[in-house]
Amino acid sequence: MGSEVNRPLADFPANIWEDPLTSFSKSDLGTETFKEKHSTLKEAVKEAFMSSKANPIENIKFIDALCRLGVSYHFEKDIVEQLDKSFDCLDFPQMVRQEGCDLYTVGIIFQVFRQFGFKLSADVFEKFKDENGKFKGHLVTDAYGMLSLYEAAQWGTHGEDIIDEALAFSRSHLEEISSRSSPHLAIRIKNALKHPYHKGISRIETRQYISYYEEEESCDPTLLEFAKIDFNLLQILHREELACVTRWHHEMEFKSKVTYTRHRITEAYLWSLGTYFEPQYSQARVITTMALILFTALDDMYDAYGTMEELELFTDAMDEWLPVVPDEIPIPDSMKFIYNVTVEFYDKLDEELEKEGRSGCGFHLKKSLQKTANGYMQEAKWLKKDYIATFDEYKENAILSSGYYALIAMTFVRMTDVAKLDAFEWLSSHPKIRVASEIISRFTDDISSYEFEHKREHVATGIDCYMQQFGVSKERAVEVMGNIVSDAWKDLNQELMKPHAFPFPLLMRVLNLSRVIDVFYRYQDAYTNPKLLKEHIVSLLIETIPI
Repeated sequence: MGSEVNRPLADFPANIWEDPLTSFSKSDLGTETFKEKHSTLKEAVKEAFMSSKANPIENIKFIDALCRLGVSYHFEKDIVEQLDKSFDCLDFPQMVRQEGCDLYTVGIIFQVFRQFGFKLSADVFEKFKDENGKFKGHLVTDAYGMLSLYEAAQWGTHGEDIIDEALAFSRSHLEEISSRSSPHLAIRIKNALKHPYHKGISRIETRQYISYYEEEESCDPTLLEFAKIDFNLLQILHREELACVTRWHHEMEFKSKVTYTRHRITEAYLWSLGTYFEPQYSQARVITTMALILFTALDDMYDAYGTMEELELFTDAMDEWLPVVPDEIPIPDSMKFIYNVTVEFYDKLDEELEKEGRSGCGFHLKKSLQKTANGYMQEAKWLKKDYIATFDEYKENAILSSGYYALIAMTFVRMTDVAKLDAFEWLSSHPKIRVASEIISRFTDDISSYEFEHKREHVATGIDCYMQQFGVSKERAVEVMGNIVSDAWKDLNQELMKPHAFPFPLLMRVLNLSRVIDVFYRYQDAYTNPKLLKEHIVSLLIETIPI
């Protein structure tokens, strides 16, 4: 293949982490002491949680603190049991609706129930409205209450007008409220306006909340110390996982074999860490990060490297699932490398799934990748023909080209106890939660990447398709995309409510993957421009919390 081929290469920013592991402090000294301390504190926190049950409302506030401090996973079973009791208890709804239960408290109760899949009615906010059906004016003087209302309003589902109103009301005042709040509350309000807790990556939210909680008058020192030690102990594990992926990347000689892709090992790891941070998902994070590196290479190959003919040959090989690309197929070595590494990676997972008695799961895993490749291929064809798809055509293909079917399926692989064949079959049947996540992924990315994509030859985005079909301005098209994303979040929220179609941990993967999109793509394409994620990577993987 001569260098005379005209390729639509992208000017991707360079990798900013030559070797992230050199940035880590080597002092895991004293880990054993911390583990013992952790164990003692865990007992004390559990005791405090159990004794808080005497007052159901204080108990829910305690649960909220456990969640935000990132330690609720230790007490998941007890929390769900307790919420189940309160949710079914007749006195509880009365308590929430009483005058004494202020906006701050009602907001927290609403969030906590919905977070665990209990659909507490939105009418708990009715008492905060005046006779004209508007939220009472005096509420804006309550900074904590307004923030709580704003965070609660992220959990809205379709047909909940009061939640839509609560979101508009709280958002319109919070900016001004933050300017007259104490510095530590002002930072929290600004962070929430940028990424509300419900749409944030949980480790980032935890790291920020630990700093915030420390300054609060109501701070429980035992709980704070437990959260800090827990965060630091998990960080050691997370660093080891990143080291494992980095070694794999070096051993595969990825950097020299595929020069035109975005090399994003650390950012791919953050994506995976956003999907699950708990210790039992350690292997899952490693596999998901490796898959994300492969998906990035595939995406960039279709988008910014392969010619039409090469991509057709590549896609045909993948549709047939050839074990390796035959030498006589005229595609560049870098594309053969991507193909062979990807197929080998999937075949190995398939073998492992078979050995675990999860027969048939590998078939669906491969199918999810083939569907994604076909989605990329469709975009390449449109680009070649200079064709601007109708918005419906674009939306239908966008669900595949978002890559989220393949990614969700990959996150299920190491969830051995809950992701059996029926889970993969369900995922392949386009369940509403999957489609919502794919829409969030594609359109959030379209809105933020719009300017960068237009610097080179690139297929029309959803914005272009909408402008062309309906003859509207870019601003109007962006507004419509934003509404589509908001509606998809409402669908997602609804699918997280009980009764669940499939085990809750599987649904949580889809929610968490959508959260990653919000953090990575809401304002700019931070995966392509890694400087935008640098502070998060430093705070989660490089800096230890001082104790």
